[in-house]
Amino acid sequence: MKTRNYEKFSSEIKKHVIADAVMQGDYWEVHDNEVGGSGCFIGCLARGDNPMAIVEEYGIPHSLVRLCENIFEALPEDDAKQFFSDIGVAVGTDGKDLTKVVWAFLASELRQLPIVTETTQVVIDGMDLLSIGQEWPDANAADAAAAVCAAAAVVDAAYAAYAAAYAAADASAACAAAAADAAYAVCAADAGADAYAADAVVDAAYAAADAAYAAADAVNPSYGAVAYAAARSRQAKDLLQLITDAEVS
Repeated sequence: MKTRNYEKFSSEIKKHVIADAVMQGDYWEVHDNEVGGSGCFIGCLARGDNPMAIVEEYGIPHSLVRLCENIFEALPEDDAKQFFSDIGVAVGTDGKDLTKVVWAFLASELRQLPIVTETTQVVIDGMDLLSIGQEWPDANAADAAAAVCAAAAVVDAAYAAYAAAYAAADASAACAAAAADAAYAVCAADAGADAYAADAVVDAAYAAADAAYAAADAVNPSYGAVAYAAARSRQAKDLLQLITDAEVS
């Protein structure tokens, strides 16, 4: 899959930004304005709630569309609008291969978790392979997901008396498991695998930010929200850079 209809993509983004029609919380609301309404990341580009409309029109992978929406909704209002605007600049052209972006993003997020176990490292290694276009056999992905979930169960028992530390470990494990699930869904290529993979990528992004919150909260309860916001801001910046750097062919 390669990006296409970039001029239209860029134009739609600019028109919605100029019309102040970019908002969080709702897919699409019809209004009497320059663009006929207002909406979220998906809503403005699809004029509705169907991310596949963006996939089909602009050649942006389903998982990446959903990840962009997830980050968009988690940012402060002004930052979310800027992120939406910046996506147009980051994509930049037709013919860009964005299929490996989510794997590079997940590898980066996993490396920044407050707790990285041996099983999490297995998932990181798999994400690295996928991010350069190599295969990570579905058996490996399934085994890694099971191993991370098992490790999370051990963490539950070991840290039950230490709620904040447990939360950081559990969120870290959840992030790794979600990343492995995404890879497994793509490798398995079953019916509905694409949507399942997109859900798993979004779950991983949530869990990575939750892990940052929990780790900071363990130090001082007042730090959690700040750490979560910083994690989301970092995710936006990192994703934009990965999209910018993606190969054009």
